[in-house]
Amino acid sequence: MRFFAYFLFAFLVFTTTNSKEFRIDFSDEGMKLLKKRGFGKKTIYTNGKDDKGWYLKAEANDTATGLGMEIDKNLLEEMPFLNITFKIEKDFTNIDQKTKDGHDWAARVMVGHGKKIGAKLVSLAHSSFLAEGFLQQSPWTKGSRDYVISNDKSGEWHTRKINIKDLLEETHGISFTNFIAIFSDSNNSKQKIIAYYRDIYFSSE
Repeated sequence: MRFFAYFLFAFLVFTTTNSKEFRIDFSDEGMKLLKKRGFGKKTIYTNGKDDKGWYLKAEANDTATGLGMEIDKNLLEEMPFLNITFKIEKDFTNIDQKTKDGHDWAARVMVGHGKKIGAKLVSLAHSSFLAEGFLQQSPWTKGSRDYVISNDKSGEWHTRKINIKDLLEETHGISFTNFIAIFSDSNNSKQKIIAYYRDIYFSSE
């Protein structure tokens, strides 16, 4: 998927005795800070709350839209880890995500150097078809990499932690991200998916 992003700036930082966190806020107030960007028909994003707090639901049906925001480029110096919790309610069937026609992701979080020309991006993605650790250049964009961090088919909430600073250095030779975006899309495969996100945050450890 061809993608570039410019989002409004917002911060939500929590500091504990030994660590720091920067969290994406899915509350009603926090949702006002997340701006939509995408192509064609729009993925539907709605927030909700349960006994574990706020979450985000994404429904894509031949659509491609992300929600995102700009962040401080120096953030990774203090908080190099990105924590993501997914749940996949309805995934794709029989697509090859290594190709243009199958290059859709039920759930992914995008980071990197977002700009109009020459963006350097990494998509931290869920895939039911590719193994965790799979890494490729996007079939659509030379400056984008797909990195599979979840192959969980349980339909339950599951969490992954990635040293995003190291990953960006390895894939693009940069050690910062100026944005974060949530992106669920199905415009290439024309299928319908339903995914959930929660507890997305950068951390120092």
